[in-house]
Amino acid sequence: MQRELVLVVDDNVDIRHFVRASLESEGFRVAEAIDGESALTTFAERKPAVIILDLSIGQPDGFEVCREIRKSSNTPIIMLTNRGEEVDEAMCLAAGADDYITKPVSSRILNLRVTTQLRHRNVKPVQAAAIYEAENLTLNTESRELLVGSERVTLTKTEYDLIHLLMEQPTRVFTREQVIEAIGGSVEYSSDHLLDTHASRLRLKIKGAGGPRVISAIRGVGYRLIPLQ
Repeated sequence: MQRELVLVVDDNVDIRHFVRASLESEGFRVAEAIDGESALTTFAERKPAVIILDLSIGQPDGFEVCREIRKSSNTPIIMLTNRGEEVDEAMCLAAGADDYITKPVSSRILNLRVTTQLRHRNVKPVQAAAIYEAENLTLNTESRELLVGSERVTLTKTEYDLIHLLMEQPTRVFTREQVIEAIGGSVEYSSDHLLDTHASRLRLKIKGAGGPRVISAIRGVGYRLIPLQ
């Protein structure tokens, strides 16, 4: 069985070598790219299972590369940034990333994040196509489209997984653990702030398309789609 391929995009040779050594020690194959253009070319040619993408790689930068990949693929993207950079989870998630890591990062955490994304992608059961409706929202699981009225809302993979879970039972409160599993997260990955950021970005997209106020955080428990009146 062929090992999963991870594409590492970073202009720092030491970082690339560290990531390669960390991942190869766990059985992954690794491809490297040093800038945005070579990242997009390698992605198209090699079809990696996961992308580890540094933000500061010149032009196009990590955000632009992420957005370009998201036009045609839901391949999991883990973004890297230096601790001193003025960037936060919201910016990464808005660009379409599935996870966010601040450097320096340990080999253990790096492998955990990659494994988590792969596990979620590989073990998710195949379900019959369905259409879910709540308020004026319609989710088509075959086309993976969310409509607010007749307006289509563009979703990242994580946002789709989150709204899919909530729309299955719109008045139910889902626990944090259930939400983490649905969006392919882990204990380390899914901090309160990061979960709230996912929910907030999705809530703003729906509101921006003329939709209702949805997705309520229930303190100490989890989330529901339709808030209590």
